[in-house]
Amino acid sequence: MKNRLVLSIFSLFAVCSVAVADIQSPPGHHYNWSRKLSRGMGNILYGITEPFNVWQRTNRSDGANAAACDFFVEGIKRMVVRAGYGVYEIATFPQPTYKRTYRPPYYSKEKIDPWWGYSEFSPELGGGANADYSRMVGW
Repeated sequence: MKNRLVLSIFSLFAVCSVAVADIQSPPGHHYNWSRKLSRGMGNILYGITEPFNVWQRTNRSDGANAAACDFFVEGIKRMVVRAGYGVYEIATFPQPTYKRTYRPPYYSKEKIDPWWGYSEFSPELGGGANADYSRMVGW
């Protein structure tokens, strides 16, 4: 009787531990067809902010003269690349294309080196992207 009770408790814990260990939200769950469509529309509509973002970044690192030249060369190139990816993603949004997923097809090394990679959505101008909108009390 005592062995049966210990065995049933042990099996109950074993079954419950497996049930809790299930992945509730897989890593790629938020990449779906609607995100691909919105990413494509965002790249077309707001990709025009790329030259101004390049201006700000170059002005901080190299100065105003370099920023004026880089605005046209690198900024326009990045804007055209974003628009091209936007058209591609809008045209192919119903089916998964990049490695049979809905992930962005462009090289996203933006966190490591912002000059060579692209973020998923086009950058915002000014300090709006970095603003903290919640009130917090630091005790």
